[in-house]
Amino acid sequence: MSEALSKLEIQEGRRQALAVLLGQVLLGAIVAIACLAGWGARAAVSAATGAGIGIAATALMAFAMLRHGEGASLQRVAWSFFSGWLVKVGFTVATLVLAFGSPKVDAVPLLAAYVATFLGYWFGAARRGGPKTKQTVGVAD
Repeated sequence: MSEALSKLEIQEGRRQALAVLLGQVLLGAIVAIACLAGWGARAAVSAATGAGIGIAATALMAFAMLRHGEGASLQRVAWSFFSGWLVKVGFTVATLVLAFGSPKVDAVPLLAAYVATFLGYWFGAARRGGPKTKQTVGVAD
């Protein structure tokens, strides 16, 4: 078992993170457009704000986790995961508090779009196509 990440593992992680972010952008845009059509510009801006918070938080965590290059130790990557998660949670709480404090933001569209960005994680997982195995088809043990 390798004690460090390979270049291929880093690249796969970055592709996965990009797929998640693109899924979140798509879902956030869909919610914002639906809010614009159903409730007007204020609801659409609120939804876009909520989606932006979710997307930015995911981007911060992805950057923290994947900023190391080839050969990064698993311990260093694990620490980056934990510290990235703390930054993500802190950022999310702070920006949601600021948004809810604004009289120009409608809470329901903001939360709807923020929650919709969670589905972006499933888009990223679906893009990956499930777990990969190193088994060779047709070769007996």
